[in-house]
Amino acid sequence: MFVFSNIYCLSLLLWLEERYESIYMRHPGFQKVTFFSSVIAVREEVSSLDERFVFGAGLDLDLLGIEVDDNTLIPGLAVTSSRAKPLAAWMNGLEVCSVEADTGRGGLILSVGISTRYVYATYKNTPTTTSEAEAWEAAKKACGGLHFLAIHEDLDSDDCVGFWLLLNLPPPPI
Repeated sequence: MFVFSNIYCLSLLLWLEERYESIYMRHPGFQKVTFFSSVIAVREEVSSLDERFVFGAGLDLDLLGIEVDDNTLIPGLAVTSSRAKPLAAWMNGLEVCSVEADTGRGGLILSVGISTRYVYATYKNTPTTTSEAEAWEAAKKACGGLHFLAIHEDLDSDDCVGFWLLLNLPPPPI
């Protein structure tokens, strides 16, 4: 079994941070702002899950009694990876419930199933990122907890290889 020592993990994190600032942020398609999509665009993406081979899941908003105006912007997380299909396939095997911002630790938490949570991503905890995370959580709350997770193969692609329409629900009072 191969184990990274702390120096290798630290070096890797520093390298990734440097790469993020020197390469990814300079890409013409890079968007630093929080990702929002209109209800119409989200409905189109959910309906396309059945029409083309895309991993993911939608929600029947009518069945859940959730009414959202067509002009409402739904907050979401867009992930881009050269390994988008394997990532989406792995996530398709999980019962993805929600994505939450952990402003205290500077990370995004992926909730799956009834009691499993993963640190899905981390970010540098600064006043700006904390403000963006709080605004994202407020936007989700304004939509009744509705949000989405989209996985793309590259920054220039409008097509998703994975799309999940998600809903934050409070834990059951047990």
